[in-house]
Formats: sequence, structure tokens, C-alpha cells
Amino acid sequence: MKKIIPFILLAAVLMICCRQEQKDHKTVSKPQEVKDTTIVAGVYHYQFDGFELWTLQDMQRGMSMDLFPKADPQVVKKLVPTGEAESAINAFLVKRGDEYILFDAGLGLDQGGAMLDKLTMLNIKPEEIRTVMLTHFHGDHIGGMLTGSEVTFPNAEVYFSKEEQAAWKRDGRVQRFLDAYEGHVHPFKCAPNIIEGVDAILAPGHTPGHTMYKIGNLLIIGDLIHALALQQTHPEYCPVYDQEPQLAAKTRKEVYDYIQDHKLVVAGMHLPYSGVIEEFHAE
Repeated sequence: MKKIIPFILLAAVLMICCRQEQKDHKTVSKPQEVKDTTIVAGVYHYQFDGFELWTLQDMQRGMSMDLFPKADPQVVKKLVPTGEAESAINAFLVKRGDEYILFDAGLGLDQGGAMLDKLTMLNIKPEEIRTVMLTHFHGDHIGGMLTGSEVTFPNAEVYFSKEEQAAWKRDGRVQRFLDAYEGHVHPFKCAPNIIEGVDAILAPGHTPGHTMYKIGNLLIIGDLIHALALQQTHPEYCPVYDQEPQLAAKTRKEVYDYIQDHKLVVAGMHLPYSGVIEEFHAE
């Protein structure tokens, strides 16, 4: 993982890194699908057919295996011998033409989130984000929607599932965020083309309205996976964060099959390194 570069050097580093692929980043590229991967200080760029994708790494942090109390200790010892799996908190930015779409907003500045810093590195102002699509309402996904008591994205229309809104209707933190964006929120039932070219797919278990988003051959899986090293081969193991573990495990297994059957590129809010897996295999 790369350390954050001092702000005064960001512009120069970004210009250099956007012109060359980082040599130690090993990916399996898909011709005419994903190309020209570039990396700088926790910003990872992918070029798809018809749109661009940036991972905005909000924070690097490990995922303790103590959070998987029902996982077989022998399996954990084999797959995660340190007791802590590599993980992260990610948001994702898609650009189609002149349109920016943000998927989740990270922790927020007051919790140490760096998502806004990553936008600054890309010379993108929060005012330029016109669409925000949320996977669910946990704090590390909506915390960045507010900066203090003010909306972070004053020109954004905000989308999320009706099931998620219903599940959190008595939560004060969620209600403050919804009130701040009043008149610009769009609860939906998951369906194709929630906005043009973006399909919303309900993936319950982590939370009741946990939602994935599909754009072309890219699937943004939200919190389907928390500890890749463990859950890639053992989708039955759930962290304590999954509100309905049996349903979450069932959903995870079904989505793994869906990803592999359709040969999708995967982007995940807790996937380590770039947050993107170009060829996903649940071995």
C-alpha cells in the first residue's frame, strides 16, 4: 500500500503517474474492456469502454479475524496467519462524458476519511458531483455526505434503496443526512436503469437494503466482502457487521456465481489495494 504523498507534491506526482502505468501493479487486463491502470497515493484509475473509474481510498485498515467469530480457527490460521486481513474503505467515482457519479462517500473528514482529499488530487470539486449512489447507510459509507452540518455535495441527487431507508428510519444520524439533502433524495426499488446505464441490484443480509450497482461489465459490490483473504474461498463466513448472517452468506454465494458466470470486473468498498478485481475467482 502506498503512503499519502504531502499535499504540495500531489499535483506534480499526479501528472507523472497519469502518464505511466505503475510497474509493480500486477493485473490481468481485459482487452477493449479495462486498460491504462494508473495509481497515485491511494487513487486508482481504470479505463473501461464508455466510462472511467477511480477508486478513492478513504482509509487503509486491516480487518481483524476477531470480527469473524464463527469462522473455523484452522481455516483462519491458514488463510490469515497474522490474524488481520488486508482491507480498506473505498469510494468509487465514475466519469461518463462530463458526468461524475460517486458511489458511497466514506467516513467523512471528522472520522479521518480521505475521500475529499482524493477528489482534490483529481482537481474535482464536490460541487461537480451531480449524482451519488449509496450502497447502504453504515457510517463508513454515508459519513462523507456531510462536512460538519453542511452537505458535502451541494449539487448532487442522491440515490438509495427504499429497503435501506425503511430499515434506518429511526436512526438520528441517518435522518440528519437525509434532512440535509431534502428534495434531492431518490429512494428506489432495485431495477435496471435506476439512472441511465446503471442497474441497481438488491444484495440483502449485510443490511436489509444493501445494494450493488452494475455499469457495463463492472459490478460495485458494496460490503459483500469485508476480508477478501478469508471470504473469497469461504463466502459462508460472516463478519459481525452482517445484520442477517445466513442471508448475507446466501447472497454472497449467489453473487460469486453471478460474477463468474458473467465475467464481471468487481469493485468493493472493503477490497484491499486498488479495490478492484479484474478477474474474480471463488476457488
